[in-house]
Amino acid sequence: MITAIQTANCSAPLPKHLTSAANGGMNGWRKKKRYNNNLKVTFMKTTEVNKRIIGRRCKCIFTGLLVTGIIEAVEENEHSVQVKVRFDTPHQWGDELYSYDWSFGRKTDGFGSLKYLELLPDETTFDAMIVTFGDPIGTLDGIFEDVKTWGVCSLKGWIDSYESTRFTPIDVDKAVITSEYNMECVKEWLEHNTPIKDIIIG
Repeated sequence: MITAIQTANCSAPLPKHLTSAANGGMNGWRKKKRYNNNLKVTFMKTTEVNKRIIGRRCKCIFTGLLVTGIIEAVEENEHSVQVKVRFDTPHQWGDELYSYDWSFGRKTDGFGSLKYLELLPDETTFDAMIVTFGDPIGTLDGIFEDVKTWGVCSLKGWIDSYESTRFTPIDVDKAVITSEYNMECVKEWLEHNTPIKDIIIG
């Protein structure tokens, strides 16, 4: 199994997703690049990737097509940055449906699909916060064991029940919450009813 690819110009390994079936491996990337010369390249820089773009709507490239979605997470290491985008609708590649993908950019030269990622203007103003809980989200779901009382069976279900609000887990104990006008109510409820390690607003 190939776990990393090294180029002649850079010894840094590329992320695994560039060798995945969804991206057609490196050959798939080359094909996308070759057959999409008419795409408007925005060249999003690796230095522009930070946690403040989590929750923003964007366009990105997936299997050679520009698709839209919401940024769920960002990751950075010594050699590259990656942005996780959850698509507005799942997209098919072969026999599989994909609901998200990672856009990758290499720090040394900007190589990767990140250059095609474009932040979209906010048509509606949404507040966003990243919440790190003191317990795993799966454990907190136990709060809603009495489904008849709560009307939902999970923390996500409860937060999503607030109008205009969405709860998106991005780790075992971490979630992104976006809301058009109910963020203060959600934040107050979480602070009073769940153990919280950290909250990042905006």
